[in-house]
Amino acid sequence: MNFEERLPVPAIPAELDAVLLDAGGVLIDLDYRYLQRLIEPGHGMIPESELSRAEALARQEIDRPVGQDGQVQHRWREYFQIMLDHVCVPGDQHGALIDSLWEAHQRVGLWTVAAEGALAGVRELKRCGLRLGVVSNAEGTVARNLDDAGFAGAFDTVVDSHLVGVMKPDPDIFRIVLERMSLKAERAVFVGDMPQIDVEGAKAAGIVPILLDRHDLHTEVPSLRIRSLEELPGLL
Repeated sequence: MNFEERLPVPAIPAELDAVLLDAGGVLIDLDYRYLQRLIEPGHGMIPESELSRAEALARQEIDRPVGQDGQVQHRWREYFQIMLDHVCVPGDQHGALIDSLWEAHQRVGLWTVAAEGALAGVRELKRCGLRLGVVSNAEGTVARNLDDAGFAGAFDTVVDSHLVGVMKPDPDIFRIVLERMSLKAERAVFVGDMPQIDVEGAKAAGIVPILLDRHDLHTEVPSLRIRSLEELPGLL
């Protein structure tokens, strides 16, 4: 998909039953405080705002290749190398830091903190009577991580790619959540933060996508856009 074609932006369904959401980058964020503590001994304290933007830039850079080959795990080291480069951590420190991050992610997860505005946005969506589901490219722990971040009981179902054997942007993972929720694609929207993986994947499954772009990195993408889940109820 060439986003420069400026295709029309899909409209919110007139009859909306459910909101489907990505997890990492939408509902839960990387534990920036843990990353700060890991980096600080060799590089000093880096503000969370800088880490957040650096992570968004890393996601932007791996979005297209992951969208093409669907291999998120294979991009793990590349993703964190890009992120660490953006906060000026010297390259000779990358290897040990990324090894520590991988170990922590396998043990307890790294995306464990509710994203700013996410809890309030989810509460308001539920107050409006909308059903909620999650579709995430993850490693088998995303349901637990969501619960630990304060979202316990919020979602009808959580589809974790590791557990179902298919990853975004493959439309089959969206069809799994639709089937679980007995939901029609045309009566749902999907909120994600990566254009090739989330926007194109949802569109391929017949679901209207909404791009969460908190740092305004994807203004060229022909999609409805928000900067926080707190904005979503007003958009709907």
